[in-house]
Amino acid sequence: MANPAARLSDVNACPMTGHGPNPTVTGSPDVLINSLPALRVGDSSACGDTVAVGSATVFVNGQPLAYLGSATAHGGVIITGSGDVLTG
Repeated sequence: MANPAARLSDVNACPMTGHGPNPTVTGSPDVLINSLPALRVGDSSACGDTVAVGSATVFVNGQPLAYLGSATAHGGVIITGSGDVLTG
């Protein structure tokens, strides 16, 4: 199933108290999706959460590409993504 690829500034819905929805703040230094850095496993959001799950088939800088629905270390999920770039 294809999912929208995630990028820097896409939103993480963090369930931890006081965190809530917040933007991702790190991404690939050299791979862009819609002119924004690609989001990978290990990249973080403003609350300090990190992407924990990514694509099994698409890698960016040696890390799985994150996508709409990727789980995070705080138990959250990425809730926004590219409107026209999909990952498997």
